[in-house]
Amino acid sequence: MMINTLRIMDVIQRSLRGPIVDEEQFDREHVTLGLRQVVKQYGIRLDRSHVVNLDNELADRVWEAALDFLASSGIYCLDTGRIIQFNRAEIEHILSEAPQEVILGAGDDAVHEKYRTIGETRPPLNMGGPVGTPISEGLFIPVMLSYVQEPGVDVVCPGTLSTTNGSDIRTRSPLEIMAAWQECDQMMHVLQKANRPGMAINCVQISISDVGFLSAISRGGYRPTDMHTLGMISELKINFEQLNKVAHVIYQNGIIDPFANPIYGGLGGGSEGIAVLLTAEMVALNLAFMAVCHGSSPTHPFNFNDTSREIMQATSLALQALARNSHLMTNMTVSPVGGPGTKTLLYECAAFTTLCTASGISRILGPRSACGTVQDHVSGLEARFNGKVAQAAAQLNREQADEIVKQALENYEDLQDKKPFGRPFQEVYERDTIQPTSEWLAIYDDVLEQVSNWGLPVT
Repeated sequence: MMINTLRIMDVIQRSLRGPIVDEEQFDREHVTLGLRQVVKQYGIRLDRSHVVNLDNELADRVWEAALDFLASSGIYCLDTGRIIQFNRAEIEHILSEAPQEVILGAGDDAVHEKYRTIGETRPPLNMGGPVGTPISEGLFIPVMLSYVQEPGVDVVCPGTLSTTNGSDIRTRSPLEIMAAWQECDQMMHVLQKANRPGMAINCVQISISDVGFLSAISRGGYRPTDMHTLGMISELKINFEQLNKVAHVIYQNGIIDPFANPIYGGLGGGSEGIAVLLTAEMVALNLAFMAVCHGSSPTHPFNFNDTSREIMQATSLALQALARNSHLMTNMTVSPVGGPGTKTLLYECAAFTTLCTASGISRILGPRSACGTVQDHVSGLEARFNGKVAQAAAQLNREQADEIVKQALENYEDLQDKKPFGRPFQEVYERDTIQPTSEWLAIYDDVLEQVSNWGLPVT
């Protein structure tokens, strides 16, 4: 705790003393132009005949470009209008001391997350859950139980309550605090009901501001063995609300598990720029938030998914840059367009999870079905599928994984713009047994057999 206390004090001081820059100037000159410069300087060019990166030297150039870019751009503090700057030597020193492993959860339900290399046969952890998808109050417990009861789910991420006691949730109001505690209480109930009381929870999903977060990870709420999440603001921006969360988690001896989601086609541009930006933002999570684990879900500007070909190409390249040149624990959220009851959802999971596993992630998250935008369109069966894919994909080399991803893309790529959001939870699961309907299970079995025929060794 002492080291992180000193580090957050350092971040705060840099946010108070760094160069003053207008936000638009930061976006334009530091991010967009800075990325263009390093992409050109380091000759970052994707081989678009592959989706999984097969070029080690290119991954290493992305790493060099990302560190140079981050040392030049810095991280923007919205509350002070100043840039938090670290030079390259400082960045490399901080990364050298980053954790390589962590215990998530407690007792018999504890699991060991550890940095993975490219091609490592030990599979990533499987964090099942709707990852912030809005969930009706009356469905929250059965929905979350559908994930926690799955033996292949190692840790869990809640959905987001749509209301609390029937009332819309207002940010920075007592309603946010009440919703955060309702989420916590109901998640603890779900863990007890599934006989997995020590399972780690990614929290606090309902809390937009720091108000609910600070309340619900205090005495009697979420535990130090849970994963405490917060997001970097796109692109490369933070504020004091986020640092309030970090400071509180540090003094709670909690696990800091933040994320940064670069927007494809935005300030970072296309695939090459996003590969560099994603790499830099993962590093920035450690610099600014003292991250133990480092997460992302690069976002498509129209469909809000991360399973498009271009985003996956950038993701694979960035993950390999990180895996080859650091020992950061990285995790990715599967955000498919498809929803429950559709083959599309499972094809997207097969593609993204295979790609990420082959590229060195330590944990796969979700899936955030239907991009997390459609209330109640989630179920635990897709997390079961994700876990099986991750286990199988860890046995593949990159060339084999690339072929699996291409096969999957052929089955869903042309359907994404049609937004096949599928069905809500209550139409794909039996409420009395919390088990998938025979129809949804038949679709699952069919796709599982199909990906097995492609060469993915699922069991």
